[in-house]
Formats: sequence, C-alpha cells, structure tokens
Amino acid sequence: MTEHAARDRDRTAFDPPVERDGATVITAASSTSHTAAVGGTGRGPTARMAGARPLGAFEVRDGQVRWHPVVDVTRVVTTAEVALGAVLVASRLAGRPPAPRARVTMGPGGWVSLKSGTVALRPARRAWRRTRPSAPVRRPWWARLLAATALERLLGG
Repeated sequence: MTEHAARDRDRTAFDPPVERDGATVITAASSTSHTAAVGGTGRGPTARMAGARPLGAFEVRDGQVRWHPVVDVTRVVTTAEVALGAVLVASRLAGRPPAPRARVTMGPGGWVSLKSGTVALRPARRAWRRTRPSAPVRRPWWARLLAATALERLLGG
C-alpha cells in the first residue's frame, strides 16, 4: 500500500452505545478522509479533507437487534428533481409534430402538391414572419385535380 493510499480511507464508525428505557442504541456513520500533497510532489504542505455521513442506528431491545436506516433527504430531493426534469423534457419532445412523411412538389404559380401523406408545418409565432392575408385565389383545375394546396396556406398565412 502506498503512503497516500494508507492515508485515504473510508470507514464505518460506531458511536459508544447509549442505554435508555431498556434499549441500547448504537449509531453508525460512514467517515471519509483524503490527504493530498499540494503541488503533487509528495513533499511540502499537504491538504486533508474529511467528512462523515450518518447511516443509521442499531437498536438492541429484549435480545433482538433492529437496524433503523437514515433517510438522506438531499439524495431523495436530487433524485426527484432529475426524474421530474426527465419527464418534462420527454413530454416536450413528445408534443412536437412528427417529421414530414410526404413527397412535396412545387407546381407553377407557387402551388404545392403533397403525395402519399401529410406535412406537419408549424405556423410562425412572430408577427413579422406572417404573410398578410390576400384576396382568395381561385384554384386552377390541375391544383384541384392533384389536391394541391397553396404554400402560403400551409405556412399559416
């Protein structure tokens, strides 16, 4: 074991037993310590970090031992936030229109013909991108025959 590995440890620490009302309680915590050389040379000043996290307690009553774990509220809240964020992103992605699944051809005069499917187009949400409504145009006979739609009408103008 190297010098640094001998100083870096994860331990489970038990406090001294406490007796009350016929029960003995022994608390347990996970302690972590880490020692590192500043500058990475192994000589000179070192930095030490340590921390403990409660795990739970053993209860001894009438010869029976029960384990009572501690609920880590921070971990529960963080997990709930991540799950909620994933659900919100998935719902936004599911609400988007599907990809176009049709062959679009442009005819003379700006008429669009959709073959074997539909196209999902989103109308513009900004006022400066919308076209002004013009007088209704009579569709030519070939547009009615091919079930063509004016491009401006598809774009929500």
